[in-house]
Amino acid sequence: MGEPGRGDHGMTFWRELVESRMRGNAHVRFGGRVGETDQAERLAPRPDSTLPVTPRRRRAQAGQILVLSAIVMALLFVPLCVFVIDTGLVEAGYAQLGETLQASAEDGASVIDQAAYRSSDGRTVVLDAGGSRAMVDRSMQASRLRGLESWQTTVEGDRVTVSGQVKVPLLVLGQATLTSSRSANFHYGP
Repeated sequence: MGEPGRGDHGMTFWRELVESRMRGNAHVRFGGRVGETDQAERLAPRPDSTLPVTPRRRRAQAGQILVLSAIVMALLFVPLCVFVIDTGLVEAGYAQLGETLQASAEDGASVIDQAAYRSSDGRTVVLDAGGSRAMVDRSMQASRLRGLESWQTTVEGDRVTVSGQVKVPLLVLGQATLTSSRSANFHYGP
């Protein structure tokens, strides 16, 4: 071996190869060039070892995260996306149904009893119940709301209430039946 040289802090440095004895007859050389150590003499890592992964092991494990990512996306994100889309379809259906019912109720509440108005020389203005129902029916048919199943008009005093039912097709779960109701009051004058 070479002569030891004194370095800083009382440490000893060797200028040539150093050989270390390990279990049994196995040994490792430190300080040599790449390829100088005998690869056949290396010990196989134990299963619970924290030694770095060898290139052979790394190649065998390559791509495993890709498979795991695909499984996570299929089992987590796809159902989540379907839920978000279906929820959006239901919310849009409620909004469209509500707007259609409100417009029809306002149309129905704008029909006056013309016979009562003319007979009183314009002093009596009242809601025409029959005309209101007919106007609501025309308004609902003109809306052409997709999935509209039925509607019902109720006239009580000066209030016109329209209830409707619509079926909304969902992405996966078939369809949802939505029901809503809107009202409008008849007002005349300032």
